[in-house]
Amino acid sequence: MSISVSKEKLALVLILLCAAILRLSWVTWSLPGRFHTATYNCDESTALTALQGMNPSKLDFNPVSDKHPCALSEGTFNIYTYGAVLKALSLVKYTTLTPDKDFYYSNIGEMAKLFLAGRLLSVFYGLLTVGAVFVLAKKMFGPGAGLLAAFFTALMPAHVVSSRYIIMNVPGAFWIVLAFIFMKKILDEGRARDYFLAGLATGLAAATRLSAAPLALLLPLAHFLGTGPDKSAKKLWLALAALGLFFFIGAPYTFLDFPNFMKGMQALNNVASAGEGLSFFKNAAFLAGSMNQALGLPLFLLCLLGLGAALVRRGKDDLLLLAWIALLFVFFYRAGPFAIPSRILPALPFMAVLAAAALSRAWRRAPWAGRAALAAVAVHAFFFYGAYFRLLAAPDIRDAASEWMTGNIKPGASIGLLREPSWFTPGLIDRKYRHPGHPGLPDYKYVTLPAGDPASDLGYDRLAELRPDYVIMSDLEAQLLPERGFSAAAAKYGYTEIKSFEARFTPPGLGPAEKIPEMLYTPNKISIYQRVQDPEKGR
Repeated sequence: MSISVSKEKLALVLILLCAAILRLSWVTWSLPGRFHTATYNCDESTALTALQGMNPSKLDFNPVSDKHPCALSEGTFNIYTYGAVLKALSLVKYTTLTPDKDFYYSNIGEMAKLFLAGRLLSVFYGLLTVGAVFVLAKKMFGPGAGLLAAFFTALMPAHVVSSRYIIMNVPGAFWIVLAFIFMKKILDEGRARDYFLAGLATGLAAATRLSAAPLALLLPLAHFLGTGPDKSAKKLWLALAALGLFFFIGAPYTFLDFPNFMKGMQALNNVASAGEGLSFFKNAAFLAGSMNQALGLPLFLLCLLGLGAALVRRGKDDLLLLAWIALLFVFFYRAGPFAIPSRILPALPFMAVLAAAALSRAWRRAPWAGRAALAAVAVHAFFFYGAYFRLLAAPDIRDAASEWMTGNIKPGASIGLLREPSWFTPGLIDRKYRHPGHPGLPDYKYVTLPAGDPASDLGYDRLAELRPDYVIMSDLEAQLLPERGFSAAAAKYGYTEIKSFEARFTPPGLGPAEKIPEMLYTPNKISIYQRVQDPEKGR
């Protein structure tokens, strides 16, 4: 696959432009508004909660607080970067920073600015990652592979979706790819500067996302695989020293607050080992499903082809990439159902690089096959993003449900919840439940129906006892009930569905709506049930 320098630059610019359009389109989706003070991505609020736990005026940058006791379960470097961005924006009078939460509840537009700033930072990291993937693949497998890998990353559903939110996944992926660029230099040249920069990037990758820590094992591998003239052990120690230094700079409370760090590690381990009690086939099925959702079927198949080709070639570049992917897949397999698309993101750019390497070689032998594969990835992206942006452009069903509630459920009515409200419930519920004194919203009596901790349990154990006037739930809650639905309980306790709101994920021109992928953070349906009789009293 031969390409001139001018065409290569033009193609890269177009790929980056495409990546920017996909990541910026509807980037304001679900920002705080009339009915919700947080966004509908449940992970975004944790960044602000972590910042609220700090007291910079006293040089306290520890994110741990009563509201976020496990804040050290992930790295803090991206949180610090986000905080620095907000501080810079406050200095130019774009944002207002104050510890007074009531200010943000009363000036919801100011809260929206905080979220938007974090999202744009993630978009920036996303574009950097696309560019870094191009550099890595080009250095390893040539300019054709570089452009293909950048194109795949630009269109990759999990990367695009994660680039739009204030989460550490995409920033972490950037630092990992950057570390690989310098490890590639260690393989080929082995200068002391390359070792230092590889250690720096590895340290910041782990400080951004602790699950990137196994990357440290690849520094010795790159050292021993390297073909440079001087393979002094001192250079490897330099890389490890840089790793430790920049990890401490990015995540200092890993050491300064070790007890809370260990508490965070326990919480992380609970997620990472969720699949240990399941069968091999169930865990493999969960992982394959996440890969398919994260990459899209055409790119998923190309990645499998790329992995196979790398196992056959086993060059030093292949071995470095395969070692990282294999390490991660051990953790992904253990996580079982928690190996969701955003969490497997650290492996995806490198699978895209191997897919690009295999496709660029095949292209030289059979250009028609290469064009067909590229077209398949592009066509899938067209239909996926057509459906995705239709979903984002339509009124969100959580806002529609909130609007209906204000017009049809009288203040003072009791509303039963299957658990504490979260991103899948109408925003009105979450806003009033968490800030009951906030004016301007109907005063409903919210009652949680689980018998245990409502923050983690889900159910209607106390429905017969509490008898709320209404029960409101999403399909994501209903499908987790023992009966995989609420219809039997509704009939038993005298409730009937009086209103429902449905969202549609409809690829243009491709027939009926599909189930919305969970990584899009939108429930398929919200149902409102009303108590119409009391069976125990015959009415």
